Amino acid sequence: MPYNEEAALQSLKSVLNTVYRLRAPGGCPWDQEQTHQSLRPFLLEETYETLEVLDQVNSPESLNDPHLKKAFVEEWGDLLLQILLNAEIASETHSDINLAAVAQTLNEKLIRRHPHVFGEVKVSDSNDVVKNWAEIKKAEKGLTDAPKSTFDGISNGMAPIPRTMKVISKVTKVGFQWPDLKGPTEKLEEEVSELKEALLEKNHQDPKTREKIESEIGDVLFSICNIAHFLKMDPEAALRSTLRKFESRFRHVETRLQEKGSSPEKSNLEEMDHYWDEAKRLERNQS
Repeated sequence: MPYNEEAALQSLKSVLNTVYRLRAPGGCPWDQEQTHQSLRPFLLEETYETLEVLDQVNSPESLNDPHLKKAFVEEWGDLLLQILLNAEIASETHSDINLAAVAQTLNEKLIRRHPHVFGEVKVSDSNDVVKNWAEIKKAEKGLTDAPKSTFDGISNGMAPIPRTMKVISKVTKVGFQWPDLKGPTEKLEEEVSELKEALLEKNHQDPKTREKIESEIGDVLFSICNIAHFLKMDPEAALRSTLRKFESRFRHVETRLQEKGSSPEKSNLEEMDHYWDEAKRLERNQS
C-alpha cells in the first residue's frame, strides 16, 4: 500500500473511540441529541464543502499548496465524521449495524463488481467495466432483463441537477437521445425562445403565468444539462465556478465602494457596474 497501513488503522481506531465518547453518557449534549434525520443537512453541507475544495484540485500538483492541502484533509475529515456518526447512532440500537459492517459490505461489493481485477473476467477498456458493473448490480438487486422503468434505481432524494444528469444518462443508454450536439443545441435555442415569449406576459404575479414561466425555466435548465452531458461536463461544477467568479467580482465592487466611504446600498447600478467591469479587467490581466 502507498501509505502506512498501521498508522491509518490507528487513526481510524482513535476517531472511532472519539465519536463513541461524544455519544456516550458524559459526552457532548449536542452530539447525543443527533439523529439520522437531524444529520441530513450536515451531510449535504459537508459534501458541498468537499466539492468546493475538489473544484480547486486541477492536478496532483495543486495539493502542493499548503492551504489547499489543509482544506482537502479537513473537508474529507468532516465528511467522514458524518459517516461515523450515523454508523454509531445505528449501532446503539442495532448491534449488527456499525462501521465494521459498512466497511465489510463495501469491500465485498467492490470485489464482486470488479471481477476483472479479483476474478477471471477480461475487459478491454473502462466501457466494459461500466457495462459489467451495471449487469452485476442488476443481478444483485434481483432485477429481470426487463426492468419496470428506465428510471429504476434513481434516488428521489438526489439534488435536481445531479438527478437530471442521471436521468439523461439513463435515457441516452436506451437510445432516447440525439446523435450529435446539433440536436440539444437547437433544443436549447427553442426553449430560450419559449421562455422569452412567456416573459412577455404582462402580469407575472398571475398563477397561470408564473406556472408557465417556471415550466419554461425548467426546460431551459434541462436543455443545458443535456448539452453538458454531450460534452461530458458537470453542470454543477460549472455553476460553482461561475458563483466563485461572481462573488469575487462583487467583493471587488464592495471593496472599491468602501474605499470611497460608500456601500452597495448607498450606490447605484451604474457605479457598481463600473467597478464590476474593473474587476473583470483585473481578472484578464492576471490570467
